[in-house]
Amino acid sequence: MTTAAGAVARRGWTHAEEEALRILAPLGGKACALAFDRSLKSIHRKAAKIGVSMRPRSLGDKWGITSPATLRRVKELSQASLCPACGFRFAGVKETGLCGLCHVKRLKAVHEEEIAKIEAQCALWAVRSKLQRRRRSLADTV
Repeated sequence: MTTAAGAVARRGWTHAEEEALRILAPLGGKACALAFDRSLKSIHRKAAKIGVSMRPRSLGDKWGITSPATLRRVKELSQASLCPACGFRFAGVKETGLCGLCHVKRLKAVHEEEIAKIEAQCALWAVRSKLQRRRRSLADTV
């Protein structure tokens, strides 16, 4: 992309792309450049800025090698929307549109609410039983 003056316009980095770069850094600069469709220099500059090492690390006997399918998935994730609850992680759970962590936290909150409702119902039944016993004991004395 060029501007009217002929200079190349730079595309900004989204938070999602930065997080994906942190995750994919062990693959090395070339793989990340392919995944993000950016220059190698741009990848190295951003990695230095956010404090990530781009040195390829081994995964068994393979050094920084990844399949085209993995790179396509990374590209999809880097363009995916962020979790509306936290705004930091990718929205990976399709049913709720949240990231995995926020999804689990919401499930926990729902279950805790259900438990509180059941406990309140039990407490209500206990109080009603106590009231019935008192009424019966008063009716027996009268």
